[in-house]
Amino acid sequence: MSTFNYNDDIPQLSKVDISRHFNRHRVTKYFIDALVKLGKTDLKNYKVLEPGCGGGDKLRFFAEMNVPPENCYGIEMSESGVDRCKRLSPAAMNFQVGDAMNMPFEENFFDIVVCSGLFGCFQDDNDVKRLSAQIDKVLKQDGVLLVPDLNHNYVDFYGQNEAVMAKNLRGYNTETKELENLLADRFRVIKQQPIFVVDVLLGGDGNPIDIENYPLVDYQIDQGVMKCSYSFWTFVKV
Repeated sequence: MSTFNYNDDIPQLSKVDISRHFNRHRVTKYFIDALVKLGKTDLKNYKVLEPGCGGGDKLRFFAEMNVPPENCYGIEMSESGVDRCKRLSPAAMNFQVGDAMNMPFEENFFDIVVCSGLFGCFQDDNDVKRLSAQIDKVLKQDGVLLVPDLNHNYVDFYGQNEAVMAKNLRGYNTETKELENLLADRFRVIKQQPIFVVDVLLGGDGNPIDIENYPLVDYQIDQGVMKCSYSFWTFVKV
């Protein structure tokens, strides 16, 4: 009989690790909230796409929620990015090099599309509309588009961070419903919810806050008390 061996050489979970997990929690709980409210819970029969899939963590979350790995699809511009997704994800998941502006999929193929940070890469309204047209093409008629991305507050938090500002990212104005209006021809917004701001998790000394404070931060963001640089938009195809 094999014996379980506990490895006590693994480093202690750091405050930075905890803050990263907290932000992931803030996103995934609104994935669940959106799908439950829309009655989209038959996940074992759904196909999910993430264009600009990064490291593939959003798709792995959906696989944990009973979307079959073979029904999870990700496209990424760089071959190294796709290789990373494949290394970290179940072998049955579908990752390929591709351009979100020219989706290599059949029409009306997906039930859910996740765009995490992708809309924030486009300053030109026409590019935003081109992307939304591509999503519309591959999404089923009753499909859901989930968008965690930057809002207009991000400059207040990152305006002095040259590395962040050099990326020329776009934050969408939630007060004027900027993203909602750009997508209005193809998608109807269900909800826009502030989700997190990385800098809120830092104390006055620049170090991550203590874990005991996270429940309060979680509550304050949900109640709209705390200003956030990221929002979560839920759209359905019209």
